[in-house]
Amino acid sequence: MNPITNQNQLGKSILFISELPDNILDTELEEFFSDFKDNILMIQIDRNAKIYDPFNARKPKATIIFKDHDKANEARNSLNMKRLKGKALNIMWHEKDNSIRYNNTANIFIKGIPPEIKPREVFELFNKYGEIISIKVCEDEDGNLLGYGYINYYSIDSAENAIKDLNKKNVWGCVLEVEHFQKKNERLQSNLGNNSIYIKNIPDSIKDENDLKNLFKKFGEITWSKIFSDNNGRRFAIIVFITTENALKAKEEMNDKKIEGSDTGLYVDLLQKKSERKRFLTTKIGDINNKLNQEFKNCNLYIKNLPYDLTDEKLKEIFEKYGEIKSVKISKFLLVTKVKDEYKEIEQSRGFGYVCYTNPESAAKAIENLNEKCLPGYEDSKRPIIISLFMPKYERKQFLNKLQSNPMSRFPLIMGNPFNNTMPPMIPYNNVTYQRHARHINNKKQQNKKQQNNVNVNENVNNNTTTNNKEEQPDLKYLESIENIENKKEYLGEFLFKKIEQHPLAHEKNFTIDIIGRITGMILGIQDIKEIYEITVNYENLTSRINEAIALLESQ
Repeated sequence: MNPITNQNQLGKSILFISELPDNILDTELEEFFSDFKDNILMIQIDRNAKIYDPFNARKPKATIIFKDHDKANEARNSLNMKRLKGKALNIMWHEKDNSIRYNNTANIFIKGIPPEIKPREVFELFNKYGEIISIKVCEDEDGNLLGYGYINYYSIDSAENAIKDLNKKNVWGCVLEVEHFQKKNERLQSNLGNNSIYIKNIPDSIKDENDLKNLFKKFGEITWSKIFSDNNGRRFAIIVFITTENALKAKEEMNDKKIEGSDTGLYVDLLQKKSERKRFLTTKIGDINNKLNQEFKNCNLYIKNLPYDLTDEKLKEIFEKYGEIKSVKISKFLLVTKVKDEYKEIEQSRGFGYVCYTNPESAAKAIENLNEKCLPGYEDSKRPIIISLFMPKYERKQFLNKLQSNPMSRFPLIMGNPFNNTMPPMIPYNNVTYQRHARHINNKKQQNKKQQNNVNVNENVNNNTTTNNKEEQPDLKYLESIENIENKKEYLGEFLFKKIEQHPLAHEKNFTIDIIGRITGMILGIQDIKEIYEITVNYENLTSRINEAIALLESQ
């Protein structure tokens, strides 16, 4: 074990591989981990990652579940960055909090790796400095190293020590460059070749370019300057210094500085091309949104069927009964209409909006009390509102793609492989589709009870038991006649769901429909239809799989 071990990783027993070769087979991955087969509970390959994933390459992914932490850690350290079918595998811990992988505070960039060096050698060198979250040594399609890579540590001290010991040092016969990783927008901001600045919020006290030069000349020699005006009469300016250092100093000291005669501070930044500025803003906005989505996950509600005359203030008044609200917004648009021969812009509601609480408990309480009900004071609208947890655009697209690719849409809780840490959130407990499914299950139970009450128990109990057992078993001949593999899984999924629901473990552990759906999804994630069939018809096999699923769900 690495002597510098993050204590937070002790006890983990699930490994995750972010990218696998496209044509990987289950047997090939099993052979790769063959030295640890006695300690492995399950190896699961997720090929649905090809559908849509905004963060990673669209490659198959895998989850490996071990019995204990030590063997999992041994496999991670001994096999990391070794090649399988020509591709170096990045093996990492399966993190419940996915934001850990995208934390850049301890992320380093390496440049100057010789082409003859193996990715495994890079891992062994940098693993000495601390526990690694993930590592990527960039290669071309033929597996040739491109000379650079990335390593993300759990500890910022590990990153600092690696930079201190290896940056500008001769390693493997060449000089390595090891430095902190910078996002694209950060690299744009630190562009040392830019000696021009852009200025806006210019006050009226600056009459002309001479006044502007006098304000900025203390930072260095100015080679060119000009004040411009846009179509709305707003003024902005560009100043070119003789050196980059002059421009950076002007930006540092003058940005947000208030000039006499103005209540608004100057905006001063390095001049960027329009395309660079657009990339910078897009990345910055994306980072902010991702941070907010993580911070207020399960706190933000999306509400449909809002009355069109409802105001933001009234919506807040109704929902703040259930907890502290961070923000409220009803989506609106400007309707251009003609009133008495004059065109006017009238703000109109789109009929949906958002309420963000400061904690998930308040959001859950609001869903429980208001979902599928008319808002107080708006009973005449006869349109009950529909409330669900807000999904970012990329998660919603991923979720819809998974539903479209899975014919089992009648079971909305079964959404592919739950081991995949990029899987979209489960449908909320109070979601309408979920409730309909729950009612469907309850109605079936009630019908079965009525049927049993109408049967003479003494005379027919054995016959009924035999009949029910036959009905619960899938027809193998019919299964083989189905051509599409997804349709086969849909057919088996109906039997699996019922069997898990009626299993003694379900009663012992008080399974909800959510848990039953998750376990069914895990089993249906297996690629081999025959194996799924054997699990469905074999009680011991099914029991073993349920126990494995329970262990995984309890570890998350």
